[in-house]
Amino acid sequence: MDPITRNLIVFILAAVGTLFLLVSALGMLRLPDVFCRMHAAGVAATLGISCLLLGTGVHFLEDGQMLRMIALIILFFVTQPIATTTMARAAYRTGAADHFVLEHDDLAAQSVAAHRNGPTAEELALEAEA
Repeated sequence: MDPITRNLIVFILAAVGTLFLLVSALGMLRLPDVFCRMHAAGVAATLGISCLLLGTGVHFLEDGQMLRMIALIILFFVTQPIATTTMARAAYRTGAADHFVLEHDDLAAQSVAAHRNGPTAEELALEAEA
């Protein structure tokens, strides 16, 4: 590949990735609630990091780093939704999202069933400290 073309592709990918990360950061600062902030962080940051990793892979194409960058992108796409879902459940359970009025609340039914079946993690931690 021509070095000028490769540098142009790297520049475009880096610029797009940086733009997505900037949008993600602005979303984290400006959006009103925890769920909207997590959406901004999850979607925009995933796309931004993917573009930056692709740009890095193109830049180091002769060194054989593209396969490593693709593996990192796949790993990021697999772990980011899990992390976002875990943070959303934590926000729900701690009451950070109490001002929402949901038509159908799946987690409320699970929480009631969990309380019937046994003590919560907080209750077990309090018992362990005592």
